[in-house]
Amino acid sequence: TQNLIVIVNEFLDISRIEQGRMKYDMVDFDMNTLVTDIVTELKPMIDKAHLSADIILDKDNPCEVHADMGKIKQVVGNLIDNSIKYTPQGGITVSVSKENKKVKVQIKDTGIGIAEDDVSKLFAKFSRAKDAFRTNVIGTGLGLYVAKQMIEAQGGKVWVESEGLGKGSTFYIELPEKSV
Repeated sequence: TQNLIVIVNEFLDISRIEQGRMKYDMVDFDMNTLVTDIVTELKPMIDKAHLSADIILDKDNPCEVHADMGKIKQVVGNLIDNSIKYTPQGGITVSVSKENKKVKVQIKDTGIGIAEDDVSKLFAKFSRAKDAFRTNVIGTGLGLYVAKQMIEAQGGKVWVESEGLGKGSTFYIELPEKSV
């Protein structure tokens, strides 16, 4: 039932995005706090998967952004959830940093990795890595597409890097820092 709810919500989000009806409730918030809250909420899933989870925060700098906190939470949560699903052993490290007026969230895992051919296609609609079904049978190939659309609509960018199959993945979200 939960998987069907996620799928229906992804289709509704795509419909709103493509019709230009997606609404963004822009507020100021601290990314350090949001990331900590998300990892705390997902901790039971991380523990169930027998993975380690580390959070590295930029405590010396306020990592404040002006964005839709609910949608950023949805995107970061989706990326961490994907890391859990595609990491059979090892762990996940989520970090927040600020440089050059940008706040960056990095989600690094020790999972199955992504083939070089798949990296460029990963954020397309209905796209999944060729070997994704081996680890996670359930998936529509819509989550990363929705994530990209939401982040770009808020002036940010999202991308992935992987050294290849079996070498883990690192997903990045970058948003402009809050203007003073």
